Order: sequence, then structure tokens, then C-alpha cells
Amino acid sequence: MRRAEKVFVLLFFFFLSAGAAMAQDASPVTLVSEVLKEVEAVNEKGEKEVRLVPVASAMPGEVLIFRVTYRNEGTEPAANVQLTNPVPGEMVYIGGTAEGKGADVAFSVDSGQSFARPAALTVTAEDGTKRPAEPADYTHIRWQIQDPVPPGREGTVSFRARLK
Repeated sequence: MRRAEKVFVLLFFFFLSAGAAMAQDASPVTLVSEVLKEVEAVNEKGEKEVRLVPVASAMPGEVLIFRVTYRNEGTEPAANVQLTNPVPGEMVYIGGTAEGKGADVAFSVDSGQSFARPAALTVTAEDGTKRPAEPADYTHIRWQIQDPVPPGREGTVSFRARLK
């Protein structure tokens, strides 16, 4: 498979998986997933600035931003909002980049079977020894929104990853 096809496949997988994270509980919370990258541009004043633009293609080594916007479309506050996304297989999570205002962030190194904060994560090496997990070992990221999301309100969560 060519690199461009791999990027399309991983972006398609991201969009599918982001929606699946909450589809099980018929939540009034809707999700919009985006894959972005930073590009330098010149604004109207002739000044250089960094803009986020949707990814049409990416090259190995490029950093992509995976962002999910959640919105409560219901009439009551949405409690216990939890978003889980895989780190696509063609990507390597960049440590410290998972963000979400008012969210507790946890990671998985076992394909989403369990989650913990980075200091508590370990992986088993091929020789059977355990070592602390590194960001490159993360397979999934989970955001637990701390407060109920009021009707009509939205927020975003995101992370950065590098294309292998």
C-alpha cells in the first residue's frame, strides 16, 4: 500500500472510531472529528502566522492534530461524558499533547482494554521483562469530562501524533 493510501485509510479509521466512542449509549452528545496540520501562512497584514488546516495528505514525519468536538444536543446536562480514541497504527503519539479543558486524560497500551495515567503504565518486552511505557507505546487515549456538559454547550479534545 502506498503512503498516501495509508494516510487516507488511517484518517478514515479515525473518523469511524471517534464516532464509535459514544455511539453505544445513545447519548445526546454529538461528535465531529477532524484531522489537521499546522501550516505557515501570511495574513492580510503581511505577517507570518500558523494556521490549522484539514489534512488532505501527509508525508512521513509530519505531525497531525486529531481533534474531536463534542456537543450536548440534549435538553438536560450530559453527565459522565467519556471520549476514547485509538492512536492510528500509522501514527506515533507525541507525549504531553493530549488536551481537553476540564477533562481527565488516561492512556492505554493494550488496545483499549485498560487505561491509566502515564506513570502507571508498563509494557512487557519480548524477553518477558516489564518496563515503563513510553508515549510511542500508547494505543488509545481516553478523556473523561469532569463536569456535566450543559445543553447546547460544546468542548474539544485533541492530541498530536507523527506519521511513521
